[in-house]
Amino acid sequence: MPRQLRKDLGIMTGVFLLLIALLSPAIQYSRTQARLSMAKNNLKQMGLALHNYHDCFGCFPPGGVIRQDGTAMHGWMTRILPFLDANPYYNMVKYEQPWVSPENILVFENQRLDFQIPERDMGLTSGGYAITCSMGNPNLLHRNHSVRLREITKGSSHTWIAGEVAGNFQPWGYPFNWRPLGTKLCDGPDSFGQLIWDGAHLLLADGSVHFYSTETAPEILQALTEAPPIATRAQTAVPARTFTIGDYYWDPIDLQSDPQGERQYIVKVLRSPSGVPLKMSVRSKYIVRPGGELEYKGKGAVFLFLAHIGPQTDIASTLKATTLAKESTPAQFESNVKLLRALQQELPAGREGSEP
Repeated sequence: MPRQLRKDLGIMTGVFLLLIALLSPAIQYSRTQARLSMAKNNLKQMGLALHNYHDCFGCFPPGGVIRQDGTAMHGWMTRILPFLDANPYYNMVKYEQPWVSPENILVFENQRLDFQIPERDMGLTSGGYAITCSMGNPNLLHRNHSVRLREITKGSSHTWIAGEVAGNFQPWGYPFNWRPLGTKLCDGPDSFGQLIWDGAHLLLADGSVHFYSTETAPEILQALTEAPPIATRAQTAVPARTFTIGDYYWDPIDLQSDPQGERQYIVKVLRSPSGVPLKMSVRSKYIVRPGGELEYKGKGAVFLFLAHIGPQTDIASTLKATTLAKESTPAQFESNVKLLRALQQELPAGREGSEP
């Protein structure tokens, strides 16, 4: 290669690398600003949903419904689903069953982008549940009690209701999604804030969203923390637990059935990051034929729960009680039983589908 050509190529390469070095901070800044804007909008939508709930019921939703025997049923994020354009999932929730029941996993395994930080995939819990990066103000959202706007005596623009947490994330369906604000942001996994932008968005009770940096004076956060009403210690008590979160994933496997039948069948297996089956359930999807009508928006696009398969489940008798028995030939039925038994043998002993 001629010396001059090598020299020119060297100059061009240097200019190209210089341009990349100059543009990279601007591109990164632009991406960060876009994520900030999306995160702020997520909280705004949450605020709108909370206020629409208040308009309908005259109060904000209870932070969590906990039975007298201590069974945790459902939380405030589940209650606002109809106001987040999520009616199909809201209608699928079995409210008479706890949030961790096998019948409810179809709803709570679904990631909701409006409960997460944009472009930040945190994975699932070891029980297969999607998480939230937001938590509520324990003074406004706590167990078995609903707060009205008129009880916020300091003013809704001076009282926070939800915000972005720094760590120790929880499933969005968990009935204890509240956490005290504290007086310092980005101060460990139990605090509020995001290190990637040195602060946190907080949703105020009037529906507005504001960004508070890590330089925010402790007195300001203290004032937000102490804004009345103040809940009792019993109302804000939460279980001492931390969820394991990682690359757990749901693996759908087709089951054999009549291709002309009304339903499509699968077994959905929760697998660990290494691929080990942890729990499984049989599901069906109603197939909408030409000219057919959906019972409600989105029903034709979701699978419905049929049966939970645990380590001790009698698979043959369990499947015979479902529509799969009617929509499969004897050979198909036996093949399905064989497949499920093989998967069942890999399930950890003693695990019946609840979050450990």
